[in-house]
Amino acid sequence: MKPALVHFEPQQKQRLTRRARQRGKSFSHEVRNAVDLYLELSPEAVEKLEGLASAARQSIERTIARLDDAIATVDRVLKRRGKKR
Repeated sequence: MKPALVHFEPQQKQRLTRRARQRGKSFSHEVRNAVDLYLELSPEAVEKLEGLASAARQSIERTIARLDDAIATVDRVLKRRGKKR
C-alpha cells in the first residue's frame, strides 16, 4: 500500500472513526472500503445516487417541518385546554 495525505472535514473524520470502532476496523480500512465502493460505481450511477440522496434529504426536511408544525399545534391546543379547566 502507498500512503496518501487526505484532508477530512472534522465531522467526516468523527463519523469514519466511529464507524471503524463499531466494526472493529481501523480508520484507514474504513476509508479504503469507502473509496473502493465509490470506484466500483459508474459516474452515471454516482450522479443518480447523488440526485436520490438530495431528493431524500429534501423530503426529510419537509417532513420535519410538518412535524414541527404539528407539535406546535398540539402544544397550542393543550395550552388552551389547560386554561379552560
